[in-house]
Amino acid sequence: MEGYKVQYKNSTFSGKRIELDGKYFNHCRFKDCIIVLEKGDTNIAGSSFENCKLLLKGNAYVIGKIIKLFTGKSPLKVLDLDEPLFEKKNPKRISRKEVSVKKHE
Repeated sequence: MEGYKVQYKNSTFSGKRIELDGKYFNHCRFKDCIIVLEKGDTNIAGSSFENCKLLLKGNAYVIGKIIKLFTGKSPLKVLDLDEPLFEKKNPKRISRKEVSVKKHE
C-alpha cells in the first residue's frame, strides 16, 4: 500500500512491542505482543492476533474513551497500565530457614 514508508508482508511477530502508527501490515501474524496505537495512521489487512494486548495512547485513547461514553462499555479489552503485560509464573522462593534446614538434613 502506498503512503507507508514501513511495510510488512507475511511477517510473524512474537513477544514484541509493536508500534502500528505509520506502518502497513499485510497478512502478518502477531503472537504475545503489545500492540501500540496512538494516531491511528496505520493499515492492517488479513492479519491475525493471538494473546496480544492493545495499548491506546494519545488520539486513539481519546477515541476509545468517547466510544465508551456512547456505548457504556469499552469497545474492546485494552491494556490497563496497572495490569501485568503477560502472566508470568513466579518460581517458589525458598526462605533462609528452609535452606539452613536442608543443609543439616
